[in-house]
Amino acid sequence: MPIPTEWTIRGLNISNPDDDFDRILDPDLPDDVVFRINRTTTNAQELAAAFASKQKARTLDQMIPPEYRDFRDVFEEKASERLPTRRPWDHAIDLKPEVEPHSAKAYPMAPHELKELDKFLEENLRKGYIRESKSPWAAPFFFISKKDGKLRPVQDYRELNKRTIRNEYPLPLIGELVDKLKGAKVFSKFDLRWGYNNVRIKEGDEYKAAFRCNRGLFEPTVMFFGLTNSPATFQAMMNALFKDLIDSGKVVIYMDDILVFTETLAEHRQIVRQVLARLRDNDLFLKPEKCTFEKAEVEYLGLIVSHNQLHMDPIKVEGVIQWPEPHTVKQTQSFLGFGNFYRRFIQDFSKVAKPLFELTKKTHIWQWSTECQKAFDALKTAFTTSPVLVMPDYDKPFRVECDASDFATGAILSQQGPDNQWHPIAYYSKSLNDAERNYDIYDKELLAIIRCPGNLAPLSRRTSPSHRDLDGSQEPRVLPYSTETQPPSSPMEPLSHQI
Repeated sequence: MPIPTEWTIRGLNISNPDDDFDRILDPDLPDDVVFRINRTTTNAQELAAAFASKQKARTLDQMIPPEYRDFRDVFEEKASERLPTRRPWDHAIDLKPEVEPHSAKAYPMAPHELKELDKFLEENLRKGYIRESKSPWAAPFFFISKKDGKLRPVQDYRELNKRTIRNEYPLPLIGELVDKLKGAKVFSKFDLRWGYNNVRIKEGDEYKAAFRCNRGLFEPTVMFFGLTNSPATFQAMMNALFKDLIDSGKVVIYMDDILVFTETLAEHRQIVRQVLARLRDNDLFLKPEKCTFEKAEVEYLGLIVSHNQLHMDPIKVEGVIQWPEPHTVKQTQSFLGFGNFYRRFIQDFSKVAKPLFELTKKTHIWQWSTECQKAFDALKTAFTTSPVLVMPDYDKPFRVECDASDFATGAILSQQGPDNQWHPIAYYSKSLNDAERNYDIYDKELLAIIRCPGNLAPLSRRTSPSHRDLDGSQEPRVLPYSTETQPPSSPMEPLSHQI
């Protein structure tokens, strides 16, 4: 039976963006009807997986530098297979008032999936991560295929999430984290083993997260992917456990990714040992194969970080080069989503990508035009020729250059380096809405001055516009931002959090 295109677009709301379903559950179909589709993975992900598979297997001592081998236990896999201790951050599942339990049917599984299911249940029952249940709640359970051929278990908690009160604890903004790395010359990166499974579900709430499969009904005692508030719970725990180290300005943490950054090697080793000790004291473990020690350059959160510089990840850039032409709205959105993450590297991103954004609108009939192809090719070229960005120095002035076109406003934030040249810190762009497109050219230029610096930095409140199109303005206007700015009053003021 062919799968209608619209079924692959609607009805899917995953709280964890890394968990990408390869089957679509249509809300208008019976519970036991499940359609499979091919799980799409970007070329960049495929290349990254291929790169990782080529890495030679190493022993634990080969992966841990001699300076840290007294923390060998923190990297042991067998020791990590334990039921975590209860902590103040145990995951609560607070339900909305007067909700009724939801119970879904078990999904049918292929023979190879049933075999994998038995392994999953045996392993997690042994660890104490799950237990048999008599809960009135029952989320469906199934597997998705990963690129290496392995199966990833998934609990579909969408119905539970609809009935759960949201925890609005924020995740860190990647731009803010990266801006903190200014001046660092030595980097170490650590990846926490078992991720969400390190957090217990609050005692008495386990039954709410019960899941049903062909082997029975089970409830988790630890967090699994898919629960709506899992990211908030996990980030709150990590922020609390490492608060003093984060406040020292030598450690940043995004979920289970820890980065230590210092100017000197001696200080670096001291901070790394403090991090490892903190992990040991709190019964947390690391994946040694995903840890990086004492490097001058490191990949962190999709960026290549070095001394005062940011680069795009070359593996992901290679993925862009090989990215096939989109044939659906979903595929176009995937490409734009990738581009949006790296838009701080791309000048006039919104302007260049306009035909592709138009293509994703619900009111727009799908048609891959010549303009779309030009925009697609131009963005691919921009990604492969993007400049190296410098990190901001809050003790020096910034320069903001604004511009506007018929469709977008843009800006370049720069700072003068030791070579007396101006180097880009970030690019900003934003499309004009229908009303703004009707502005006169000088009003568009004024909008660029007002909008762009406001999104690039907390700048001072005076302006010196120099663009010649502003000469046509006949009415007085208040221009609240400066194009030549002095350092902000506080080094804690964020610079790139909205880029």
